[in-house]
This record gives sequence, C-alpha cells and structure tokens, in this order.
Amino acid sequence: MSDPAATVIVPNYNGRRFLPELIASLARQRRSDFQLFVVDDRSTDDSVAWLREHCPAARLLVNERNLGFAATINAGIRASRTPFVALLNNDTHVDPDWLSEALAAFDADDIGAVASLSLLADPPHLIDTAGDAYTVAGGGVKRLHGCPREAAATAPREAFSASGVSAFYRRAALEEVGLLDEHFESYYEDIELGWRLQWRGWRCVFAPKSIVYHHLSSSYAPTGWRQHFNSARNAEVVWWSHMSPRMRWRYLHVHLFCVALQGLAEMRRGRFRPWLSGKVDALRPHWRRRIREKRRQNERLARRGDAAMLDRVERDWMKVHIGPRLRKAMGWMRRAR
Repeated sequence: MSDPAATVIVPNYNGRRFLPELIASLARQRRSDFQLFVVDDRSTDDSVAWLREHCPAARLLVNERNLGFAATINAGIRASRTPFVALLNNDTHVDPDWLSEALAAFDADDIGAVASLSLLADPPHLIDTAGDAYTVAGGGVKRLHGCPREAAATAPREAFSASGVSAFYRRAALEEVGLLDEHFESYYEDIELGWRLQWRGWRCVFAPKSIVYHHLSSSYAPTGWRQHFNSARNAEVVWWSHMSPRMRWRYLHVHLFCVALQGLAEMRRGRFRPWLSGKVDALRPHWRRRIREKRRQNERLARRGDAAMLDRVERDWMKVHIGPRLRKAMGWMRRAR
C-alpha cells in the first residue's frame, strides 16, 4: 500500500452529535490515500469513548488540558508527516470528492493552500464561504457568503486564504511560515496564516468541487462574550501585523473609519462591551510585542513587495463593507413603508 498523501485533522470539543455523519462521509471518499487524526480538546461529552468504539482506524489524540482551536489543530499537524494536511471542522460532513478535488488543485508548485467550497448544512445549502478575502480596511470576508451554491462555479480561482472550516495546506509551505498562531485561540487564525503564506509568495486557490457542509458555529467555536472579544482583538492584531508600513499609512483612515462603524453596529446589537474589550486587549504589551514579532517575520519571509501584496487584497472596501449594509438598510426601509 502506498504512503498516504494527506492527513485529515479534525479538532473536536464536545462534538459527539456531529461525529457519526462526519466519519461516515470520510469513509465514502473516492480517494482513500489519507489518514485521519482526531484531536480531542478535553471534551466533557462521550466523544472519546464513541471514537474508540466506532472509529478505530482513526488516530485519536487527546489533549492533556483544553488548549483551544488553534493549538488543537497544531497538535495534529505536528503529529502528522504527510505532504499535505487538511483541516476539517467537527461540525461538518463532506462530499465523496472532497479530498480528491482539493488535492488535484495543488497543480502548481507555488500553491500552498486550497480552499474548499463550504455550504451551509441545512437546505437549500447556501454558500458559507468560497475561500476568504481580506480588505484593506482590515476585515476578513467570506466570499459569496449567503449566495446560491451555483455562484461558486464562476468564482475567481485565486483566494486570499482558506477558511479553517475546510482548509488544505502543503506541508512545505507550513514549514516555511509556521503553523496557526495559538495565541489567537480562534477567529482570524486562518486569515493570519494566509497573510504569512502570501508574503512568502505561496498562492491560495479555490476548489469549487471540494464540497463541505457546515453546521455554522455549532460546535467548537466559543460563543457569547469570548466569540466577540476574540474576533475584535484578532482582527486588529492581523491588520497591524501584516499590512506593510506603506499600506498602513495609505489605508489607516479607512481602517479607523470602519472600526468606528463596526463599533456603532456592535453597540446597536448589544455586543459593544466584548467588542471594545477585544480592541483594547490588542493594545496591551503582550500583543504589541506579538505584532512587532510578526512584522519582523514578514521582513524575513517576504518574496512579494507592497504592490504585489495589494493585488492580493480587496481594495474596494466600500463595496465589501458598506454596500451590503446599505442594501440591508434600504430593504428594511422599503418593508417599513
């Protein structure tokens, strides 16, 4: 039997209710040259017992303590040795060609990451994400989010980064730029890794026939205060870490304007306190040191200049961030008449 081409790494925390469907879908893969690692982050349900009984072929790793999403993923990557690794949320299931289509997309030596087509698990299976984009304002954006699944057929092949819901990486690329930042815990850790890959010159492409069905934010991700705190903090750290000095100077006013708008939106939603706490936390000495370290790392990694990096990000921030809100407000006003 030939050596496996890929390792599928599933992080699990109290995801027992999703595991039967996920494991069954992996067993139906048309391409079978992969190994499955499930990394359990000290679940308090019966996930571990169920996996040992029903999925003996999987390698089960159990963290000694709860480490969070990024560190749990990294534990699986470090334990694997295959040329490619696939990160797959535990609250998903996949089409039979999910693996083969993604691996086939690594058709050039400079492709470091492949993004699957993530569909919402419930019919009519609208698009969750067709790979991620990043705007100069400082926001990660799910491409085609909420669109009919047919829209994926015409999506640009080049993406900025692969969503951690279902992301494939070339091991050689990870060995150059490093793994997920465990300080992030969750939210923006996949986009932050995408920045490092982009600075190094690795491409990320979208594989529309590598399909995963996602029960959105149903299992591993923190909810409530921690969700909004992490997202606000990590978004700030990513922008200040990875935008070059020239890019920061050019788009600082855009970033601050969008942060102010976001603050107003979070206030209206009743989530202002965790959002503001996350933004303030990004200013603390620990994170300022992390930002400086990431900037120095980019200087060492960089094979692309500012102009090339600007081609990789979305500069029409008005269309991405303001347009949808305006359309939503106009729709609300029409319905209110």
